[in-house]
Amino acid sequence: MTNRMTVRFRVYGIVQGVGFRPTVDRHAAVAGISGSVCNKGPYVEIIAQGDPGRISSFRTLLQEQPPKRAAILKIDEKPLEETTVYDDFRIVVSEKTDGEIYISPDIAICDECAQELYDPGNRRYLHPFINCTCCGPRLTILDLLPYDRERTSMKMFPMCRTCAEEYHNPASRRYDAQPVCCNDCGPQVYLLPSKKSTGNRNNSTDTLRGRDAITAARRAILDGGIVAVKGIGGFHLCCDATDEEAVHSLRLRKRRPAKPFAVMMRDEKTVLRECLLNEEQRQILTGHQKPILLLDRKTDSDKEEKAGIKAEIKAGFIERKAVSGADIFDSASADDTVGSLLAPSVAPGNPKVGIMLPYTPLHMLLFRYDDGLSMPDCLIMTSGNVSGAPICRDDADVLAELSDFCDCILSHDRLIRIRADDTVMDFHRGHPYMIRRSRGYAPLPVLMSEEKLFFEKKKADAGKTSILAIGGELKNTFCITSGNLFYLSPYVGDLEDLRTVRALEETVARMENLL
Repeated sequence: MTNRMTVRFRVYGIVQGVGFRPTVDRHAAVAGISGSVCNKGPYVEIIAQGDPGRISSFRTLLQEQPPKRAAILKIDEKPLEETTVYDDFRIVVSEKTDGEIYISPDIAICDECAQELYDPGNRRYLHPFINCTCCGPRLTILDLLPYDRERTSMKMFPMCRTCAEEYHNPASRRYDAQPVCCNDCGPQVYLLPSKKSTGNRNNSTDTLRGRDAITAARRAILDGGIVAVKGIGGFHLCCDATDEEAVHSLRLRKRRPAKPFAVMMRDEKTVLRECLLNEEQRQILTGHQKPILLLDRKTDSDKEEKAGIKAEIKAGFIERKAVSGADIFDSASADDTVGSLLAPSVAPGNPKVGIMLPYTPLHMLLFRYDDGLSMPDCLIMTSGNVSGAPICRDDADVLAELSDFCDCILSHDRLIRIRADDTVMDFHRGHPYMIRRSRGYAPLPVLMSEEKLFFEKKKADAGKTSILAIGGELKNTFCITSGNLFYLSPYVGDLEDLRTVRALEETVARMENLL
């Protein structure tokens, strides 16, 4: 190749944990170039070799067709006087180097994985941990950078042969997806014996795993019980949000007399039945971050009809839809005109209610499963902690803190490295604003121009400056600065409790290690 040239690209931004290297590999194949791509930590480095026309085509693909969840901030390009001739294009072993870090937050389940979850012909049918390069845990499983499986809590789960083939196949949606797993090789769900469940000899739950555990948790919710559910960044306390007795019981047990509970709704149709929703709010609610969004409630125009519908659901007079595909697990649902089915104690006296959609496969399975149970389409999903303490993260936490008032504890064996409570957002004058910035957004940094930095440093020293800002005692979130990047942590909590202080210290240490 007489006019061969070699160019080094360095791509900065959210380029870890979003399938960037597999995408680059595919673009290289389309453009017909050789070379390599390597994750350096702060950036992805690409060596591209080919004639000028092919390099130009590759550059266009890189700029215009990044992965869905990537965010490119800048691309540095430098021609190299390269003597090495590359025969092909390959993903090479990650290397860590100093520089600006952009760690991907955890990403809600994507539409493709959600379809596979309910496809009986798919080998990940009803798999509680289905994920791909576009979705799944990121920050909360991360031990060290660069982001590779051996530096996450997924290293405990060696891939089976089929998952490994997908992981190494450039044509697969799971090509180089670090948390990839299936029912055969991935984490497992199981029930922990809460003190309330072990007190009933006929309700022993300490040996239930997998399918039996999920069904037992669903049945406990249907029976008006309170279930602790382990998610991506910690435990939730869950109960039927349409059952006033269950919601009132949760308030008594958690000693939370009036503060509104967050509600997870099965789908957008359910949200439209309960709340007013404009297009801007819909995009945030259904996006890949899936925060809790404060929405205006619809007023009950026909309470008698509402009561009648609820009675029919409870009595089982409304049957599940007998259709094929994902809808086979749809529970009984009321028409949009019925009015709100939410229990009064969900958000007493409040014109708004905090709503989120399911963002993990396990959440989706609580609503829809092939066990014959018809579940409510609204579930309380409030932070799994006692008043003043941080959100429970592991089995030891939940057994010590929540076992006394849970009827059932649905856990799993994928370790959570950093707690990440749910993000809470509202709208003001037509624009979204953060109330609590956490899961789905943290620890993405805020980029501050050097002219606006509150400390005075010479420009040459700006990149060397690092500051830890601990934050306030109430609703604590800390911040680590590196030059003009401000990394905000996930939500920590109120520091009046020693347990929260210890959680803060642990999270600071882990974030400092990552950054």
